[in-house]
Amino acid sequence: MRKIIRRRWIKTMLVGGVFICIFFSTFSLNRMYIKKNTDMVTVVVAAKKINAFSAVNPDQVTLEKRPKSVVPNEALFETAPLFLGKRYYASELGFGPGDILRLDRLTTTQNNSPGNLIALAEENKMLVAVNSNLVKSCANMVGPGAVVNAIVIVKGKNLNDPDKVIGPGEDARLADLLVVDKKNADAAEPAQKGRDAIPAVVTLIMDRDNLDTAKALVQYNETGSVYLLPVGFKGDVYLATRAVLSEGESK
Repeated sequence: MRKIIRRRWIKTMLVGGVFICIFFSTFSLNRMYIKKNTDMVTVVVAAKKINAFSAVNPDQVTLEKRPKSVVPNEALFETAPLFLGKRYYASELGFGPGDILRLDRLTTTQNNSPGNLIALAEENKMLVAVNSNLVKSCANMVGPGAVVNAIVIVKGKNLNDPDKVIGPGEDARLADLLVVDKKNADAAEPAQKGRDAIPAVVTLIMDRDNLDTAKALVQYNETGSVYLLPVGFKGDVYLATRAVLSEGESK
């Protein structure tokens, strides 16, 4: 009889012990879940819509408290890092009002087609493409970052008419033009060698107010041959272009 009572007591203790373990485990898990969903963390969020590829400005962000459970690892907890040193831009996804800003959806460069176009508007710039025989225009020395003077040759209308040569001396608008890009005849990046290495189109950047210069270049391009003579160099433009190419090669 005693053995039976002892066995029942042991079983009861075991069942009770298991129940207690399950109870405390469930209690701890529930407590952790509640804590995770009620603990609030201050994070950086979009105060208004931030368009894709556009710069993040101070008036577009604010600090708000969000449940810790919804805060991603890439979240920002202060606004100061966004505006100290590097400039940050939204990626192709952008941010809607109230979205938590994430480092994996921000970039420190606008070196992509949409980003470059947005940058033109922000900096009041425009691009002008010019056809040029770069083999006769110092070849590979004309590239992103090069500052060039343009020489235009307009053929005479008749055999007896002399060709007209126009340079910065005759038209000051042809001086100190900044090259930001060059492409071959297929609008692709020039190859290192072979026929595809001969660029045919050079892109220049200038202030949007210089519309008269842009019109002159287009006219010269249609009526004559444009040759580009390097006279200087801007390293920041060159480095920005190299960054784009390196990023493209890594993908």
